[in-house]
Amino acid sequence: MTTTDNGQTIPALTTENLCSHEEWQSFFSRFSHFVLVANSDDQTLDAIRSSYPDTALFIFFNRVNKVLKEPFVGNSILVTRSNQAGSELVYRDILGQMVALLPAPGFLGVMNMRTVEFERLMEPSQFKQAPAGTLDLAEYFHDLYPQEHTASSGFAMALWLYEHVPASKIVLTGFSATRGKKWKLFLVHDWVFEQSVLNLLAINDRLEFSGKTVRNPYARLLQRFPDLKTEDVLFASLQTLSMQLEGNKRHIDRLISVTAPLRFLYDGFKAMKRKSKKDRILAAERK
Repeated sequence: MTTTDNGQTIPALTTENLCSHEEWQSFFSRFSHFVLVANSDDQTLDAIRSSYPDTALFIFFNRVNKVLKEPFVGNSILVTRSNQAGSELVYRDILGQMVALLPAPGFLGVMNMRTVEFERLMEPSQFKQAPAGTLDLAEYFHDLYPQEHTASSGFAMALWLYEHVPASKIVLTGFSATRGKKWKLFLVHDWVFEQSVLNLLAINDRLEFSGKTVRNPYARLLQRFPDLKTEDVLFASLQTLSMQLEGNKRHIDRLISVTAPLRFLYDGFKAMKRKSKKDRILAAERK
């Protein structure tokens, strides 16, 4: 709780029991900047954490121990994505480990998010180690995101904030959408679509990538050579991309042949592995 100069008591700002878009909008509207921190090998959080004012909110996702090796100082929330079994941080009982890296007074709580109908939101009371609320974006992304894929948590958060809290600045750090040495990309997300949308917003100054200036080189090309046609530039770009993809496919085909023995061993090992906690929960519910 905080007290104003006239003695009025105001509840402390937390995510506790927030669930509607309007409630989250009010929560986020108090911050001047949103720094979205991706779990990526290309993360530059240490270099930028002091670059923003006290009115900035740092938004972390899921297993923050991937990018935090010591407790984070500053305003923060933790977004935990639900799957069919709920939040992995809860059913694996690792939420406490993650929250320990986001201590008070800066840590404002947890947001449990889903972006499709089959993902299961949990009750705020199930997040015993922290105040928690839920944000349901299933309907929001229903007709927006490519079918057969689901939006990544970082992309979902960036797009929702852009539309609902337009007065604040959105900064993305570590949003490379590339496979790192330590962390893989989940192919359930359409990374080409997401990067295209984020780059388009960055080009139009709707958000920014930390440490990266995004420009449209083709627009500058057309300005320099006004006799070129837009459709010809588009065709040349697509043709070049097609040629590069064809070359990559040949290399991939060669790698598949060379690694056949390794895949045989990998598949055998995978078949012997115990089912994941998520799979065991879902199997128990089907009985």
